[in-house]
Amino acid sequence: MTWMCLLGPSPDGARAIALHGHRPVVLASPGTPVPREVAAHADRVVFCDITDHDAAGAAVDRLTTELGPPRLVVSFTELAQEVCARIATDLGLPSVSPAAAARARDKAAMRRLLADTPYAWPYAAGAAHDIAAAVRAEPDGTSWIVKPADGAGSAGVTALDSYADLERWQAEVTARPTAHETAAQQTGPARYIAEHAATGPEFSVEAVSTAGRHTVLAITAKQTTDSPHFIETGHMVPALLPEDDAERIREAVRCVLDRLEIGHGASHTELRLDPEHGPVVIETHTRVGGDCIPELVKLATGQDQYERAIAALLGTASALTPVPAAPAAAISFVTPPAAGTLTALALTPMDGILRWEFDRVPGSRLTELQSSHDRIGYVIALGETPTQAMETATKATANIHLQVTSTH
Repeated sequence: MTWMCLLGPSPDGARAIALHGHRPVVLASPGTPVPREVAAHADRVVFCDITDHDAAGAAVDRLTTELGPPRLVVSFTELAQEVCARIATDLGLPSVSPAAAARARDKAAMRRLLADTPYAWPYAAGAAHDIAAAVRAEPDGTSWIVKPADGAGSAGVTALDSYADLERWQAEVTARPTAHETAAQQTGPARYIAEHAATGPEFSVEAVSTAGRHTVLAITAKQTTDSPHFIETGHMVPALLPEDDAERIREAVRCVLDRLEIGHGASHTELRLDPEHGPVVIETHTRVGGDCIPELVKLATGQDQYERAIAALLGTASALTPVPAAPAAAISFVTPPAAGTLTALALTPMDGILRWEFDRVPGSRLTELQSSHDRIGYVIALGETPTQAMETATKATANIHLQVTSTH
C-alpha cells in the first residue's frame, strides 16, 4: 500500500485517499486543529507551514526518503493550492500546473483570459486608485462590484452604485484595512478587481477533470444577501434550471477550465445567469467548494467530489457506487441579528432536518454580517424536490431563537 500526501487536514480528503487503498499522510500548519476523522484515516500528521513551498517541500522530501515516492500530492485547502501544485509538478505527479493554480486564485488573471469570451464583463484591476479611475471613467450610477483580487468567503465584496459609494469605499479601505489588505500591504498595495454588476440568479458548478476532460457533477443554486456584500446564505442541489440554461452554464465552466488550463482534479466555479447577457463568471477554484456544497452534492446525487477527484488524478474508476440519500438537499445559514454577545440559542424541532451545526455558542461575540465568516451556523435539510429541501432549511433557520445583548 503506497502513501499520498494531503496538504491540509481535510476529513473528506483523507477518507477519499483511504477509499482508494492508499495511506494518507497529512501536512497541517502549526496550530491548525486536526479533526478526529483525519486522525482516524491518516498514517501520520506532520506539522509544517503548508502555505510555504520550502517548508512543505522539505517535509515531503523527508517523507519520501523514509516512505518512498508518494502516489499523489493533493490538497482541498484554498491557501495550499499553489504550493501543492508546485510540489506535485516537481515530483512529476498528476496535478494542475502551478501557473493554473495561481490564475484561479487571481481574479484579475482569470478575467484577462476570459476577456474575449461571452462569459466576462468589463472590468478593472489594480490598486484602490486604479479602481477609482476606472469607475470615474464611466457615468455616475454605473453599477460595479469590487473585491480583493485574491479574496474568498465574500470578504471585502462591495457594490459601488455611484461616485458617492466609491468615495465611501476608498475611505474605508484606507482607514480600516481588512486582514487581507493588511497582509497584502506587506508585499505592496492591496490589489482589487472591479467589474460591471451582473444580475440574475447565482450558481456554482462542481466538477472533476481528468487530463483536460471535464465532468460536471452538479449545478448548485445559491442564495445571497442583497447589495452591497452579496454574502451567501444558502445553497440547493440540484439547481432548478431548464436544460438549455443548464447546458449554457456547463459550457461556460468548460470554457473557464480550458482557458485557465485546469485539467486535473476538483473545481468549483461560481457564476450568474444574467437574463440578457447569459452566464457571467464570478470566480473559479482548483478545489471543492466550501459551505458543505460537496456534502449536498453527495446527498442529492451520490457523487463524492473528493473521491472522484482522487480517482481522476489516479486515472482510475470511482471506488463508490452513487447512492443518493434523497432527490434534493439544501443548506441554510444562521446569520447574526445584530452585533453583541450571544446570550441564548434555542431550536425548533422539524422533520426533514439532517444536521444542525453552530460555530458560535452562548457567550460568543457576534459581529454584523460583513462576510461568510460572520455567520453563526447552519442547517442541512433533505427533500423530495429542491424547493422542498430549501424551504425546510430556510424555515428551520428562521425559527431559531437568538438572544443577543448589545455591548455598546
